[in-house]
Amino acid sequence: MIVGEAARIKHLLRRTAFGYRTADWKHWSDLGEKGALKALVDYDSIPTHIPELTTDSYGGLVAPNDTDSLKRYWLYRFAETPRPLEETMTLFWHGHFATSDYKVQNPSMEWRQNRLFRKHAMGSFRDMIGAVATDPAMLVWLDGNNSTKKAPNENFSRELLELFSMGVDGGYSETDVKEGAKCFTGWSYDDDRSKLTFHPDRYNGDSKNYLGSKGELDMEQVLNIVAAHPSTAKFLSKKLFEFFVHDNPPPEELDRLCAVYFKSKYNIRELVRAILTSPHFYSQEALYSRVKMPVQYTVMAVKTLDIPYKWISDMQSYADNMGQELFNPPNVKGWKMGNSWINTNTLTSRLNFATHVVDQLRYRGLVKDTVKAGLASNGLNADAVFSKPYMAVEEVWNWLIPSAPIPDDTRKFIEAYMRSNEPKNPDLNFYWNRAPGLVELIMTCPEYQLA
Repeated sequence: MIVGEAARIKHLLRRTAFGYRTADWKHWSDLGEKGALKALVDYDSIPTHIPELTTDSYGGLVAPNDTDSLKRYWLYRFAETPRPLEETMTLFWHGHFATSDYKVQNPSMEWRQNRLFRKHAMGSFRDMIGAVATDPAMLVWLDGNNSTKKAPNENFSRELLELFSMGVDGGYSETDVKEGAKCFTGWSYDDDRSKLTFHPDRYNGDSKNYLGSKGELDMEQVLNIVAAHPSTAKFLSKKLFEFFVHDNPPPEELDRLCAVYFKSKYNIRELVRAILTSPHFYSQEALYSRVKMPVQYTVMAVKTLDIPYKWISDMQSYADNMGQELFNPPNVKGWKMGNSWINTNTLTSRLNFATHVVDQLRYRGLVKDTVKAGLASNGLNADAVFSKPYMAVEEVWNWLIPSAPIPDDTRKFIEAYMRSNEPKNPDLNFYWNRAPGLVELIMTCPEYQLA
């Protein structure tokens, strides 16, 4: 069990907010564990200064052919928002209902879908799947635009059951896929993909047999059936648990979360709240058990070092090279999580980004001030800490990777760096001059790749 309120709040912020700025630590600490959780989960009441992306009179983006501009804007939201769980959940749904630019090829449409995920991020799962079912980007992605009475396209009906709600072992059949496909016929978007239209003459109104229900079922009734299915409760509970906690949810915990799902009438906010207040969330098994997603890695580095987003104009290219290209998941299953984030190429990109962000402080002569602020947030006098190299290693590590022990070999290696070319009678400045390299070394350690 993670012990100590400060350690628990920091764990909570790593998982839900992709870290925190040192300047904001007092705010989170003063709220306490319960207050911090409430502020994160019940974010609707928190004002935000983040503007909506500028649109033209047709609702399209001013830079309609520039997906990179969308990536930069979304990363800006991640780095600067006072409502961080809103963005974390929007990212969760982007991976869950994965659609990609390589097929959609319409940034304006992709941005409207992003706003859809943000709007429904913590609302009713039934409302979410209802909005997704007729989302233009999804119609493009799963070929629903030409799904007609005589030729129902089965793609969305299949993925709704297999990937979006019940899971591959959720108890549905090929008949359910085919019958469901009839209910999603008739929808299309116009040539510029900005207007959605329902065509009654293209809709299949035949009687259907879907997951045990028979009759002239329509899309709304089918979605009601899916949302109310026990397999949906289990599949969604498991996926959210694994996203926030660890990969091994106990059966009894899933049963508890399923009960929350139904009692709250499919409310995502209450399901997330139940996960974040679970003893499992603060267990030793959960602590540093998740490999940081590339977006999480980049945002956390920027927040921890208190770097304004505008200093890192190419942040999206680093996230892309680490394997997570926003608005472009690799396939309908979204991104693979866990160790799949780490390979020779992506690890090199992580190390390069660590150097890049520390360099932003080097160029401005701010490394010492940043480290001092970080150590002060833990109640430490930085000069006293840096007067002894072993203490500097210990405390900067505790600031950057709190509650994680330093492996002996790693400690020896970093201490050796702190003492490299050490004069006979080193002064304090000698060790302070090692501060940029110290921060960079810790950010490249295997332990820093975990959250």
